[in-house]
Amino acid sequence: MSWLAWLSVAATLIAAGALIFYRERAKAGALAFAVFVSDVKAEVFKITWPTKDDLKKATMVVMAFVVVVALIIGTMDIVLQWLLVRLPSRAA
Repeated sequence: MSWLAWLSVAATLIAAGALIFYRERAKAGALAFAVFVSDVKAEVFKITWPTKDDLKKATMVVMAFVVVVALIIGTMDIVLQWLLVRLPSRAA
């Protein structure tokens, strides 16, 4: 057998080994993904969803909080503008 024949046999064996290795890694990845999807499905069934009344109450609390914060920030803006812009311009 010539060295070219040995080289082609070696290349074929290396390619076959690489394909087997790749296939096994792909199988392991597919199995891990299937386990992940199964775990996600199990966790979704554990979720306790709020009732419509709870959701309305929580929404009202958030809206009230936003209004209160907006009033505080607006008041601070007016006071600071008066202190830092209008008051010094009158003194000059």
